[in-house]
Amino acid sequence: MGFTSLGFFCFFPIIYLLYLAVPSKLRVLWLLIASYGFCISFGVSYALILLLSTLATWLAAIAVEKCGSYAYGRWIIGAVVLFHVLLLCFFKYGSRNPVLPVGISFYTFQAIGYLLDVARGTVRAERNVIRFGMFQAFFPKLVQGPIERSDSLLCQIRSLDKKKLLDESRIREGSLLLLWGLFQKLMVADRIAIPVNAVYGQFGAFGGVEILFVTLLYAFQIYCDFSGYTCMARGIAKLCGIELMENFRRPYLSLSVREFWRRWHISLSTWLRDYIYISLGGNRKGRWRKYVNIMLTFLISGIWHGTGFHFLLWGCMHGAIQILETLWQRAPKAIRWLLTFGFVDLSWMVFRVNSLGDLKGMLWIAVTDFRLRDPAGMELGGLEWLLLLLGILLVAGKDVLNEKGIGIQGWLQKRNWMIRALVYTALLSGIVIFGVYGGAYDTSGFLYTQF
Repeated sequence: MGFTSLGFFCFFPIIYLLYLAVPSKLRVLWLLIASYGFCISFGVSYALILLLSTLATWLAAIAVEKCGSYAYGRWIIGAVVLFHVLLLCFFKYGSRNPVLPVGISFYTFQAIGYLLDVARGTVRAERNVIRFGMFQAFFPKLVQGPIERSDSLLCQIRSLDKKKLLDESRIREGSLLLLWGLFQKLMVADRIAIPVNAVYGQFGAFGGVEILFVTLLYAFQIYCDFSGYTCMARGIAKLCGIELMENFRRPYLSLSVREFWRRWHISLSTWLRDYIYISLGGNRKGRWRKYVNIMLTFLISGIWHGTGFHFLLWGCMHGAIQILETLWQRAPKAIRWLLTFGFVDLSWMVFRVNSLGDLKGMLWIAVTDFRLRDPAGMELGGLEWLLLLLGILLVAGKDVLNEKGIGIQGWLQKRNWMIRALVYTALLSGIVIFGVYGGAYDTSGFLYTQF
């Protein structure tokens, strides 16, 4: 039951209306029930795995605080962190089941971060199992994050009974985020998926021009797919009175790969920085140790994303470029942007291919065959290409304006109700009429669900 499925379009309004009706003291419990219902829609076993992870984390954190001694507590933390890592590795790398338990990569990292925060004494262990269960299972962020921190999300959960849910500005902002996320997913990402899948699936039938073109398109596909999910998750959470962290901040306007990772998948990049890079020593043990720590951090990022060697190569590329890119730090901004975007887009080819063998074949065609061999094989017609171009221009234009401090959402909130209604209606109509839909009114799964 993904966010763009007919099932979710029926599920969420019912859950939300009942959420508004229940007594304030029962809000957390109701959202927990709804979250496990959402998880069960993917499979009962997935909900049991989530419950096991949640209970192990909750009990371990309380036990560490009761120990009163770091010497004893670190063994408990170490054992439960190891349990989570082995559980993730089993399902991600050792299981023959091609479908991962929903959200396991995200709630595992969230649990490990919480345990380490408790061990470091930066947060106190949550005693209430209902609140902690909601922290782990909250359905808007369950499937693809963001990977929330306990000092933010748990604090909001604890005060949820005091929130005014029918707040006009919150409802407007949440609804607009939800609509914008749907637009990015259905109007842009899923339309781009058609030529990208066609070319990457049978790259031998295409020339270098087509391969390079769809690789450029894939940069926008993965951005609009993941950013679209995050916008929807944040919008749904905001309607429920909860603020989830911003996960993207105009990443393709970055002037360095280091800056790119401060803007892309922010919850993961900050998690890797705080719990891997800094734990390894960060930049505190000399230049060469810093370089080793960077490479190890991005190797772990590559492993987290998947089992293929191309994911390891992708992680190595991002680690190495952050060591080397100091060579062109003084170049003009336009050159730095071009080099950064060019590298990121090339790395997306490594990320997207099915194997290193496919990568070798595609790169060979790209540098030796400059023909446009089969444009019709990319499976989009003239109107589809036009809609795709308009969608990309809208997404890019919004990011450029936001980068210049011009907030479209803030501007719209200040307009009168008639202008807002026209914009909302136009956006919703465009999604319904021109969105890309699969069988049974369910679009292709969000890309990061598989990671």
